[in-house]
Amino acid sequence: MICVNLGCGARHASGWLNFDFVSSAKSVTQADLRKGIPLDTSSVDAVYHSHVLEHFNKEDGTRFLAECYRVLKP
Repeated sequence: MICVNLGCGARHASGWLNFDFVSSAKSVTQADLRKGIPLDTSSVDAVYHSHVLEHFNKEDGTRFLAECYRVLKP
């Protein structure tokens, strides 16, 4: 399974793909999540994000949620 943890901060999960605006460890990939999730369409089994959505304005938040849906497998 491919699982992603978006906006992980210092709480990166072992065995998951971890993304944040700033990489805090080797296991965290730096990504500006306002510009999309750097993964292929329908490539992910699970998406997790906690305390991330409130950091986006309404437009960016809507786009972020659409990106979460895009990367999830059907």
